[in-house]
Amino acid sequence: MPANHKVSVVWQIVLTFIRIAIFWAFQRIRKLRRYLLYVFVPQVLALIVGYPRGLYLDESLKPNFFDPSGPPYQPIEYHLPPEAFVIGALTFWGLQGFAIYSVIIWSRQHNRTFDTPT
Repeated sequence: MPANHKVSVVWQIVLTFIRIAIFWAFQRIRKLRRYLLYVFVPQVLALIVGYPRGLYLDESLKPNFFDPSGPPYQPIEYHLPPEAFVIGALTFWGLQGFAIYSVIIWSRQHNRTFDTPT
């Protein structure tokens, strides 16, 4: 439900650190669609595109079906290289910073609409 009064910018910033409440924070200032477009969708795309590329198969643990002397099954382990973690963390915190910046700017803009006399 959008707020019909001024909102506290400090509380809006606090709500951006709570994953579920961030949607409510942007809904209160009537900017949920912009948040979804500018921050949420890029975060989801970064996960979809970046995460599978960061995984590689450890070839030494791959099952060998042509060697009868070996065990019939060996577990396949996936490892995440450190570069993928760093890139993912930088992407997440960069978009989180942009969400905080956006909520500050848009909350102040929302509050200014209640300062002007009608």
